[in-house]
Amino acid sequence: MKTIVLLCGSNDVGKTNTLKKLFSVSLVGRLKPMQLLERVLNGKKIYAVSLSSPQELSDFCVVDEVKVNIEKRIQKCELASEGQDYILIMPFGIYEGKGEHKGQLNERCVLEPLEWLRSLGFRVASVYLRKEKARLLSLIDLLMKKVTSTVIESQKNNYDRQARELEEFIKKLWLSCQG
Repeated sequence: MKTIVLLCGSNDVGKTNTLKKLFSVSLVGRLKPMQLLERVLNGKKIYAVSLSSPQELSDFCVVDEVKVNIEKRIQKCELASEGQDYILIMPFGIYEGKGEHKGQLNERCVLEPLEWLRSLGFRVASVYLRKEKARLLSLIDLLMKKVTSTVIESQKNNYDRQARELEEFIKKLWLSCQG
């Protein structure tokens, strides 16, 4: 089954560096826009396309722009996988608006794409990379309770552990796809 794993978290929580560790990419190196990363885990293909979240590449909470970005990532995976099952891991940013949106989270840009992906037939799983001292933590925690029960505690410079926990989550996800 084709599966999308959303690695959710706020600013500076380590989404990018956790994915770099998972895909064995240098932490200091920069990737090309929409660069495809590939890894084989237990004989299955794992992909990431761009380490930027679709939400940070659009204006605050413009759902249609987020969906277009996601579609481009899926197309790259479809080509690379040649129709085989895969997991696409995508960073999914939870951001506070600015100006008139200050104090609001981009909740629609998290929940609507998630439901849209499910309606397209993808299995969707989410992981919350949680930073104890994140701005608006209580609001983010409430949003993430709607999305997932899987939490990885984020700590600066502990990206190896975070990547290992994400890898374990993916292994369990593959097993549940088969059973």
